[in-house]
Amino acid sequence: MMRTAILMIVLFLGVSGGALYMQWRDYEQVHNEAKDVPLVHFIDIKHDGKTLEIQQTVTGLTTPVYTIQVPINAKQLTYTIGDDKRTLTYDRNGKAAVKRNGHDKIVFHYVMPLPATKPIWLERWMASFLSSQPQHLYVQLTDYTKSGIWVAGAPLDASLKKEMSTFYSWSQKGITSFPLYFHPVELPRNVYGKIEVYGGRKENVTKWANVPSFTLVWTNGGTQHLSPTLAVVPETISLSSLKEMYMRTYYAAYFLPNGEINAVVADLLTAFTLQKQPVTPKGKAIWQQLTQKLTKDEQKAFFTAVLKQRGKSLTPAMLDEALSASHTGKTTYFTDSFTTRRSMSLVFTNEGKIYVNGVPLKHAKAVLQNEKVLLPFVDVMNALGYHVRRTGEAVFIEKGDNRWRFFVNSSIYMKGNDRFGAPAIIIYDVNGALYMTPDMMQYWFPVQISLTERDVIVFSP
Repeated sequence: MMRTAILMIVLFLGVSGGALYMQWRDYEQVHNEAKDVPLVHFIDIKHDGKTLEIQQTVTGLTTPVYTIQVPINAKQLTYTIGDDKRTLTYDRNGKAAVKRNGHDKIVFHYVMPLPATKPIWLERWMASFLSSQPQHLYVQLTDYTKSGIWVAGAPLDASLKKEMSTFYSWSQKGITSFPLYFHPVELPRNVYGKIEVYGGRKENVTKWANVPSFTLVWTNGGTQHLSPTLAVVPETISLSSLKEMYMRTYYAAYFLPNGEINAVVADLLTAFTLQKQPVTPKGKAIWQQLTQKLTKDEQKAFFTAVLKQRGKSLTPAMLDEALSASHTGKTTYFTDSFTTRRSMSLVFTNEGKIYVNGVPLKHAKAVLQNEKVLLPFVDVMNALGYHVRRTGEAVFIEKGDNRWRFFVNSSIYMKGNDRFGAPAIIIYDVNGALYMTPDMMQYWFPVQISLTERDVIVFSP
């Protein structure tokens, strides 16, 4: 409230943007005495109808080098540190490394061309700092066109119509950026605590996620844009459908951008949170495995561990670690799924070793599936001197004059040209590899198998 009061006084007295920045900086100095010094962004925007001219001042620099995510389509992008003004260069991913050279402030200046068609949605319009420091955003926009309305994914602190322009001011803490939206006609605004609703539809809306604020814009057209702090949707959409779409957007932005894996994990987290089916093909396949192979408590433990990675870059190995911690054994399920690009069965491996006649098998692990221990059939049999060959669904085993023929995931076996049935599945296909239980292996072959707390001991007389 104090900041809003300062804003209004400044507006009516006609104080310059530079003076306004100094007052806001004084207001924030108390935070600089804290242990975690915040990065404070003061962003001044001027809209002339065709472009946004932006000056972004950031204080609180403490790290020698910062990684900056450059605004999409930004032109004439420069930055100034001390008296040194330079053109900002960045890689093909839009990231730049900036050294602060002992200074605690940097000033960016850039121009954002705007599309000719309205409305306008801008998501990556500001220079974002990929930093663990807390960040505070103070944005003011002066619109010289005096048409339509600007809305942001942050609380509106003040707006004022003057003779030649319209002024807006927003502020938000605890986020690194928020989107801007321009609607070509004025919209009514209602405020419900930390929620702002624009448009004619009046309905009780609550925050669905842990965000500092939420702004919802109902439109009478087909415009639809979603972000964690701002949603622009047709007024014909139901709240339940909106909530489901919103949660996927929220969880996708919960982690640092990392392509497909974010979309899949967001789909899974939404399914778990709302207890609804995923919508992406990969999400559906993974969800089926998780719900079949994990108990409810194990599912909760897995997703809780994933949510603890907020603000980090998701990797398949990170997901495998969380999945392994939720269940007995280890798994590389996510690594294998994203590497092979096909549906996989979720399996956990015993971390002990397999010894065949006293010799440990390299890179071979027993699999734990449906409370059964499955041994890697080809590795064990080859170590015992057997030759194993697979043709389609048939598996042929030979040693000396002895012959066996089994069929994967089946209780059928053959002697000569005759088919017989066993009481249970003889040999399993798990993600393209052959496995057999210790009991079944001892039944068909002259071996003795014992299981210790960690290891598997196979002995052939």
